[in-house]
Amino acid sequence: MQCSVRYSYSEGVNQDEAEKALAAWASVERDELVRAAHAAGVSKNRIHTITGIARTTIDRILETPMLPAQTLRLSAYLVRFVDGWPRQGGSPWYVQPAMASAYTSDQIAEQLLSDLEFRALKLATFLNTPDGRMLAAAVESLTPALYAQDVTLLIEALTIAGRIQQEQVRETVVNGVVVGAGVALVAALLANANK
Repeated sequence: MQCSVRYSYSEGVNQDEAEKALAAWASVERDELVRAAHAAGVSKNRIHTITGIARTTIDRILETPMLPAQTLRLSAYLVRFVDGWPRQGGSPWYVQPAMASAYTSDQIAEQLLSDLEFRALKLATFLNTPDGRMLAAAVESLTPALYAQDVTLLIEALTIAGRIQQEQVRETVVNGVVVGAGVALVAALLANANK
């Protein structure tokens, strides 16, 4: 004997909560559920049959690589950074010019480096600058999509900012080594003078 319990979402859910649940399903939860089911061995056809999600959408979800944590943090930052930038699919009556028509990648890199939140991401280290594929994945994950020339502008700016950040880290380390060596030299001279 099978017993099924049905919960009705219409009980006690207001319109705002319902819309948030739909947005979560449409963006994150759905993709994660599809990936998890497929990884567990559920075929694409069975996922389609159960969920009603189009097969082409399932293919797109499964082809999209999972983004590493650093890419996700960068993507979250970029959502806020490009908040006022023009996007594809905007008003057909008024098309905003692309940011690339008004700014250079060096200017955008300066803006990034002047932002404490961006610097806290620490994309560059003493040995490494950010991976170009990671930067592209973070920028291309923004929705609605930026204009193509702005995607290129932002990736170039992030690359420049990463290179500058690496130079700053290296300069800090080198200065620390020089100061440390100077202190050690003075200590050694004082020790020899006291003998």
